[in-house]
Amino acid sequence: MRAVRDLDPFDDVIVVEAGVTLAAVHEAALAADRVFPLSLASEGSATVGGLISTNAGGTAVLRYGTMRGLVLGIEAVLPKWRDLERP
Repeated sequence: MRAVRDLDPFDDVIVVEAGVTLAAVHEAALAADRVFPLSLASEGSATVGGLISTNAGGTAVLRYGTMRGLVLGIEAVLPKWRDLERP
């Protein structure tokens, strides 16, 4: 859960897994001559999943908005509730 899956510089989209650190996102964006605008002091340990769950703002929140505004979508696996019911 710590991989950068895809980076599309034409559409300015990066697809990452929840365990990727913010520093890794910044490095991947810079490799494609792009900038990921969210910046925190704890970028080496803060994960994307944690940033999304807390709706992190960062130092440039007034200019670029919170993490919620930077997320295009979330892929999640949900259980089937019928399989979890007791007989």
